[in-house]
Amino acid sequence: MIRIDITTDSDIIQQLAMRMPGFFGGKVAPATKKAFNTSAKYIQRVWKGWAMGDSIMGIPDIKNPSQKLANSVKMNPIGPFIVDILSESPYMRRIVDGTPRVDMKETYPYGRKSRVSKEGIPYLIIPYRWGTPNEKGGKRAHFGNVIPQPMYQAIKAFGMEKSVRLKSTNAEENYSGEQVERSEYDWGDRLDADGNENGMVRMANEAGRGSTYFTFRIISAKSPAGSWIRKEIPPVDFEGGLTRAVTPVVEEMVQAGIEADIGLT
Repeated sequence: MIRIDITTDSDIIQQLAMRMPGFFGGKVAPATKKAFNTSAKYIQRVWKGWAMGDSIMGIPDIKNPSQKLANSVKMNPIGPFIVDILSESPYMRRIVDGTPRVDMKETYPYGRKSRVSKEGIPYLIIPYRWGTPNEKGGKRAHFGNVIPQPMYQAIKAFGMEKSVRLKSTNAEENYSGEQVERSEYDWGDRLDADGNENGMVRMANEAGRGSTYFTFRIISAKSPAGSWIRKEIPPVDFEGGLTRAVTPVVEEMVQAGIEADIGLT
């Protein structure tokens, strides 16, 4: 769990708490309470915005913006002036803790969804989902891969035939000798292009409306030594960075609320 604690730890609030014991009851300090709640929502909004691709000074931009990650950022009121803003997302935990270097060839071709070539070499087919460009022709925040605008226009003009997942399946052995049910497809057109878009298919959605674009890559036990290496990712001090970024705004909000309650405004 990643947590940002928002508490009444400023000197002026502590002094008021000593001089006016009932100040933090809520009824005595309505403007302060409102400002505090507004500041908590502001912090949550900044965190969610970063998860969707916005920048925060002092924190690296997120590599793969995620609506799911943004939705994981919750507020948990503890008391009148104590709020936890937290995320239980495993992805957020990986960002904060960092990840070690991983040679994917050592594990991915041997899992339950693995396949075995005619030569007896284990491998795995990995699908990559592609988003379509936004209204301005740019990248959508929640997609790591986006079809370039000129290519997307060409695909639409060409009328790329969809690939359809069939209701039938067939059983094939995986690396461990287990019989695994594999989906069958009626394959449509495949994109012939340079770069990572090569081999892209337009997959019909299960509901029958719309489509999604995919490319497929193979990771094999015999893939070149330098391929399929996930580099080490250093940890990110997200909690400290977010706290430093939002503190000036939060302090200004709460200060204005306090001044309103004690009659300075």
